[in-house]
Amino acid sequence: MQNKNEITRQREQKRFDSSHSQEERNEHGQFATPYPLASVIAKDLFSRTGKDISVLEPSCGTGAFISALLSMSDRVKITGVEKDSSLCKTAQQLWSSDACQIINDDFFDYASMESQQFDAIISNPPYSRHHHLSQSEKRFYSQLATTFSGVCLSGLAGLHAYFLLTGTGMLKEDGVGSWLIPSELFSVNYGAPIRRFLTQSVSLERIHFFDPENLQFDDALVTSCVAIIRKKKPDSKSNAIFTYGDFQSPRKTVEISLADLSKLNKWQHLEDYSGQTEFGGRVLGDYFKAKRGIATGGNSFFIRSRSEWHQEGISDEWLSPILPSPRNFHLSEVTSDESGWPQESDTALLNIPKSSSYADLPPSVQNYLNTCPEKIRNGYILKHRTPWYSIGATASAPIICTYMSRSEEAPFRFIRNRSNAIMTNTYLGLYPQTSMSETELDNMCAALNEIPAEVLINGGREYGGGLKKLEPRELMFLPISF
Repeated sequence: MQNKNEITRQREQKRFDSSHSQEERNEHGQFATPYPLASVIAKDLFSRTGKDISVLEPSCGTGAFISALLSMSDRVKITGVEKDSSLCKTAQQLWSSDACQIINDDFFDYASMESQQFDAIISNPPYSRHHHLSQSEKRFYSQLATTFSGVCLSGLAGLHAYFLLTGTGMLKEDGVGSWLIPSELFSVNYGAPIRRFLTQSVSLERIHFFDPENLQFDDALVTSCVAIIRKKKPDSKSNAIFTYGDFQSPRKTVEISLADLSKLNKWQHLEDYSGQTEFGGRVLGDYFKAKRGIATGGNSFFIRSRSEWHQEGISDEWLSPILPSPRNFHLSEVTSDESGWPQESDTALLNIPKSSSYADLPPSVQNYLNTCPEKIRNGYILKHRTPWYSIGATASAPIICTYMSRSEEAPFRFIRNRSNAIMTNTYLGLYPQTSMSETELDNMCAALNEIPAEVLINGGREYGGGLKKLEPRELMFLPISF
């Protein structure tokens, strides 16, 4: 049964959310924990620590976790820290007491001055991406995280990573931290130092991955997980528990030794873990290099049908064949006419060489360039490209990969390209490391399309709403039998 204060908190939270734009909340990572989820995480925490404890909530917001903790124990002592003054004011009005202190401060400023250590931490830290952090903030957060944990983070780390490392350093020995964080931390490259920290410096008790289609936050497109960490040096026989689905009643539980876990680059998909930590065969990177396609800076201006370009008076001399967007192109093969143009598509790119000065261009090309919309002309890519209208030469790839999908059955497609068509950055191109015959390329493309869907998904990463993505480096580590 929710008490009166919790009902008030939810009303005030809804008011706050409705008065701030999605862009503002994305920038500051302000996505409140749903109370039912806060309750099950708090219950799990108490099962590991007992209820007569001191708890730090380093980004308490209006206090969903505080509300859950207080509803379960009258012996818990809580310190909540919140940077946003309006959220902090709500939390203070609702929860401040002898048992609960709410502090209006930046957590990292608080941590740098506070010597108290806590029995437990429970937190849904801000989901701010690295590009929302200034260089001075990154330096301060990084120095503090290193001081508290010994871990040095990449500049690509999001704010939640700094919270986790600094907060864990504020735990007493044998203290427990329960962290509701984006699951991508356990797959992306910038998370590698944290993964080492969790297998070597502390005891990782459990990571629970929610299903990608089951977003825990209605308005944040991230797939979430709960990482439960005990501040205790692991021994040689320590194991971690990975669970999937519902937090209280998981559909799948996997136990893995920290020794084996430390050998794995990705932790997000271990449902079918069998004890094999290394793949002894060949990987795609043994045969190919992967490159992302071109970024035009304005596809609507630079890409049209070949016939439309001809109607503008622009000849093939200034055009290159280019594949349509993956959502509009579903074939497994691109064939070619005698001149190298695809027979399956007439989409063309305005591809002016960098050596061509504006004055030397045909009047038809000059006239078209003069129609470039101001929004595109002043965009980041065009403003930083010289000359702005020249995208630059690129070679066609004999095999092309679609690297974003929501499909479980066929997440990524491999397309055999026999034409001179290039691609936009909605594709990845595979370029052979050494010379390969047409037959060898045919066989390789067929082998890639036979890779099981779960292997492809496990090799990449997943985001909110079931979006799956395969980055060039991840593509290179796909096992391949050829």
